Amino acid sequence: MRRYELLFAFLVVVILLGSWALDRIVPVHTVAGGTGSAQAGAAEGAPLSEAWYCPVPTQAGLGSVVRTADLGSGPTVLRLTGLGTGSGTTTTATVAAQSMIGSPVAAPPAPEPAEVEAFGQHTYNYLTTVSPSAGGAASACSQQPGSRWLFAQASTAAGYDTYVLIANPFPEDAVVTVKVLGPNGPNVPPGLGNYSLSPDSQAAIFLGNYYPETASFGLDVTASRGRVFVARLMRVASSDGVRGLSLSLGVPAPSTQWIFAGGQVPSSGSEGIVIANPSNHEALVNESFLVAAGSGAPAGLQNVSIPAGGQISLAASDQVPSGTQHGTVISSANGVPVVAERVTVEGSGLSRGYETVFGTTSWGPSWIVPVGSSAGGTDTLGVVANGLSPATVGVTVVTGTGSSSPSNLANLTVTPGSRASFDLTPYLNGSPGVAVVRASSGSIAIENDVALPSSYRETIETVGTPAG
Repeated sequence: MRRYELLFAFLVVVILLGSWALDRIVPVHTVAGGTGSAQAGAAEGAPLSEAWYCPVPTQAGLGSVVRTADLGSGPTVLRLTGLGTGSGTTTTATVAAQSMIGSPVAAPPAPEPAEVEAFGQHTYNYLTTVSPSAGGAASACSQQPGSRWLFAQASTAAGYDTYVLIANPFPEDAVVTVKVLGPNGPNVPPGLGNYSLSPDSQAAIFLGNYYPETASFGLDVTASRGRVFVARLMRVASSDGVRGLSLSLGVPAPSTQWIFAGGQVPSSGSEGIVIANPSNHEALVNESFLVAAGSGAPAGLQNVSIPAGGQISLAASDQVPSGTQHGTVISSANGVPVVAERVTVEGSGLSRGYETVFGTTSWGPSWIVPVGSSAGGTDTLGVVANGLSPATVGVTVVTGTGSSSPSNLANLTVTPGSRASFDLTPYLNGSPGVAVVRASSGSIAIENDVALPSSYRETIETVGTPAG
């Protein structure tokens, strides 16, 4: 072989090895059910790979499961870290096309966050925990590490145990700072500035050890070194009878718009939108409600002031009649972006449930969301529509036994500027799954609510993820 041919062959090998290494460091960021260049590459025979990361709630004996749905046309091979049998060990599994499997999170002390690497098809991954003594929660996993994660709601009040779960799945150190957005403006509690995480590790920061008893505040978690994933776990068991679980990844940036497709003011209890302002400027926000077609929506509040680094709560239960299913839109009137979550306390006396859920920041035609639970319960999909014309919506449900597109869910109509609700319970057979929701016309946002059996007290509320 001639010298230039040897050189050419050497360069090809270097490029291939470099591509493989880059794929391990920066995974392909695809979206469940996505279209475009990634799918075109897969169709042409190029291997499709995805990496999903799930900060895990190992505190207080909470067991959890990562569920993986294969949304493609063929089987997907999974490489699992921090799941199944092993602290730090890697196992493999296969999920059939248009089906779903569950992988239990490894028992503590697992040294690193749960990771799912998928090869072959597009997948969607989420983590769920259901406990008769604590309640239930679900959170999407993430494909995109970041240097900033935000939350509108946290608490160190008595009985409200809040953990910040910070996952560093990469082979370099990370350094993060946890800032509180609260009644006295932005504040970094002692011990939470320049907090170090070793490679391939997860920290669980119990905020009660760092910040005095405070009923409600927001969080701004930033990494000055490395890239991380940050989730918030709240386990509530207060002396006045409130109990529940909340688990959610943070959001990477504030927004000038937050859309909540679900919501129902309880007949007993309260519902509110908690809004935190992580910027250095005052924010002015407007609130509007979306209700069933033909019903008159309350006007909502206008030009509500949120100080820089502060947090407020807007009580929907003071404006929307009890029992009303509704959506809520929060928008910035002066262009200053904010972070928003809905907080619901449902029930009376010593038997009240606690739930939180983020909104989404944009409208879109295609969504995916966790549905159902291992404990059963009733499942309601909330859909709100934007624009001037009705949205026509179809729903596909994927569970461990396969997928179905029931005719009753094939051509659902949602009036623009209104909220519609659809019962998915008959199509789940008491099992967990995911729903793929597509609008053939119009633009929508979605949220799913699973009302667990009465012994659990609460509802698992989960916002949809855009599926390009």
